[in-house]
Amino acid sequence: MLRGAVLLALGEERAIYWAVIELDDGVIVVRDDDVPLPRGALLEVRADSLWAELVCEVAGEHWSFGLEAFGLRLDDLDEARHAEVGERLAVGLDLEWDEGHVVGEVLLGSGRIAVDGTGTFTELAGPPPSWDEWLSGA
Repeated sequence: MLRGAVLLALGEERAIYWAVIELDDGVIVVRDDDVPLPRGALLEVRADSLWAELVCEVAGEHWSFGLEAFGLRLDDLDEARHAEVGERLAVGLDLEWDEGHVVGEVLLGSGRIAVDGTGTFTELAGPPPSWDEWLSGA
């Protein structure tokens, strides 16, 4: 099993970047609640141990997701709700979303997982959900 979700929320002064990857043997979490806003028109954020980019190739039809970060490997989503300590792991995303079809790679440590599946893309209006609410729907 491989499931995942990404959230980039832009506030007035700072951004939030969250990613969660669920595997059969645990959960990998990338979470930064205090990221500098993107510079310019690109949806690219950078912070300590985090680079992420979301690129709208065709509005409403095609997006690219890139990530290079360090995340935490945890036992399950329940632990991810509250834990701030876990096994540190290099995490990468190189994914394309095209009208519900997701292809690309997830990189975890020195391993690569090929992705060819389905997914949804949602643009949220208003403030982002809490971490716990987001994990419940991720």
